[in-house]
Amino acid sequence: MEIVTPILTPFTKEGEVDVEKLKNHAKYLIENGIDILFVNGTTGLGPALSKEEKLKNLKAIYDVTNKIIFQVGSLNINDVIDLVKASKDYDIIGIASYPPYYFPRIPEKMILKYFLTISKYSPHPLYLYNYPLATGYDISAKTLYQIKDIMTGLKDTNQDLAHSLEYKILMPNLKVYNGSDSLVYYSLLSLDGSVTAVSNYLPHLMRKMKEYISKKELDKAIELQKLVNKVLDISRKYGQLSSIYYLVKEFLGYDVGYPRGPIFPLEDDEVKALLNEVQPIKKEIERLVL
Repeated sequence: MEIVTPILTPFTKEGEVDVEKLKNHAKYLIENGIDILFVNGTTGLGPALSKEEKLKNLKAIYDVTNKIIFQVGSLNINDVIDLVKASKDYDIIGIASYPPYYFPRIPEKMILKYFLTISKYSPHPLYLYNYPLATGYDISAKTLYQIKDIMTGLKDTNQDLAHSLEYKILMPNLKVYNGSDSLVYYSLLSLDGSVTAVSNYLPHLMRKMKEYISKKELDKAIELQKLVNKVLDISRKYGQLSSIYYLVKEFLGYDVGYPRGPIFPLEDDEVKALLNEVQPIKKEIERLVL
């Protein structure tokens, strides 16, 4: 039962990766109950990062912890291979990638070949990052079964928990994490854990939820999930990915810089409205968790 944070990437106003803020955030998360950091995921704006920036993120976080799954996905296969090769210098948990995206009707055999290519060069266990809404392709359990011998686990960003369970049923030894913030409670109960963006700013709540589930105090755990859902509903109104940067500062008290276009920073009035709306929920979280 693991809490995995898809760690955000802090940027300066000029759009450069802020390494010190990234290290500080990683350190706080690990010291406050987060089990693994998923680097260069969607929350980390991975698809919008250059090869050099992805490697910079790995280097920075590795200075803090080796509890890392390093996401290397790209439409440039040479960049993917370069990142996989570079990872040999780091004793991390694993490599992850989403499948090729954008191009319509890619044959299944080519998608599988993409992961076979990564496996050929990877010195680390390999994880699938399945995100059908973003990539346009669903790597189902039956599809993944064809290359199960090269796979260690996956992140399934899917609102359907049954979809995630199919992997576990067909491949019991596979590490399976659901990536939906609204399903953290259910993922901790039925899978190997949850990859949760909200844990960027609510690590204490996630740690407490995990504790309650371990103690079979499920009624208390589900109440925490309800609070997560309330925060999600608010943040989505303003842009969930951008909102995370401001919510970290609000809930944890330190600055994690800015997002970078096309995930643009919020306007001042939006920040004010966002933080005003979360105040009642913040007080409830503090009462139940801290």
